[in-house]
Amino acid sequence: MNTSWKTAIKGASIAALMFAGQAVSAKDLTYAVGFPSGSTVVQSLEKFVAKVAENGGPTIKLYPLSLLDLKQTGPGLRDHIVDMGYVIMPYHPAEYANSNLGADLNMLSTVGERIDAPGFAMTGALTEYIMLDCPECTAEFAREQQIYLGSIATHDYALLCTTPIRAVEDLKGKKLRVASANWGRWAEAMGATRVSISANETYEALSQGLVDCTVVHPADLLDLQLMDVTKHITLGVPGGLFVGVGAANTNIDAWRSLSTDERVAMLKAAAFNSAEITFNYYTRPMEALAAAREEGIDIIEAGPELTEATETFVMEDAALISELFTETYGVDNAAEKVATVRALVEKWKGLTRDVKDVETLAQIYEDEIFSKVDATTYGME
Repeated sequence: MNTSWKTAIKGASIAALMFAGQAVSAKDLTYAVGFPSGSTVVQSLEKFVAKVAENGGPTIKLYPLSLLDLKQTGPGLRDHIVDMGYVIMPYHPAEYANSNLGADLNMLSTVGERIDAPGFAMTGALTEYIMLDCPECTAEFAREQQIYLGSIATHDYALLCTTPIRAVEDLKGKKLRVASANWGRWAEAMGATRVSISANETYEALSQGLVDCTVVHPADLLDLQLMDVTKHITLGVPGGLFVGVGAANTNIDAWRSLSTDERVAMLKAAAFNSAEITFNYYTRPMEALAAAREEGIDIIEAGPELTEATETFVMEDAALISELFTETYGVDNAAEKVATVRALVEKWKGLTRDVKDVETLAQIYEDEIFSKVDATTYGME
């Protein structure tokens, strides 16, 4: 057992002991999220907690950045340190291989037909893929003692750097912190080096020069206080967005302890949760970039050479993903799954192209996905 995991268990010991030796209460669930209070995710999750209660579901106690950090949440749910959590799937590539395949195709959402909010489409596409079209995905979560209740997506990804990036040449030799494999491949295709570290470690890595840039959505300027260590922001590349999240993953025993009506309430609220966080990740970057301008941070639009190189990479990379997931993680029928996700991305671009508010987005997610999940059987076998 490594030191960080020992620390996590120690930090969660009081909460864990509260639930040891007793049945999980259907009226009192704990939720760990590795973001601080006031962040985009936590603000949205507070509304999710209220929505669950409003729908007649269980009471949920939210623990922002206290019991478990982002990387520890998946194992913490598996070991039932908490009942619910915000799980970052790419931190655990082998455990969630089939789901990560879908998430790895996120850059398709920002090429081809362009829509104003590609995150709306990618949330719908990945959630539908996992919940309705990929039994291997739900089986993966079950093996990790979890029930999946929808994803979220950020807005377009950009480069937050300590050095200016305008062209492909500027990226050569640079160290880029990346959140998942597709951005790692993009970094290497541009001549940079990928660095995989937790989001919680990014501030220190930038401040100490361990990385030159982080590939992330601009909302993290505020959410992770990266405003203090960012000197230059390049917009337009690499594109794509982060969608590899189980936004309301629930321990399987906690889920099964709920009544059917409570599970229905959770599913309905989960549709709202996916919409609420995704919508806030659409608006929050605008606030962050406005604040960055006031701070005097250099904001750069990627040049045409870099943009064209990125478009070429995305189309070539999509063709490689099925091979990579087959060879590395043993995913069956990977090519067919890539085709399914590609089609879903285009479907969801059409469904969400004109969406302007959270309520409409939540209703579309509910109608197209969550209402089709049977609360009497989902996660119960």
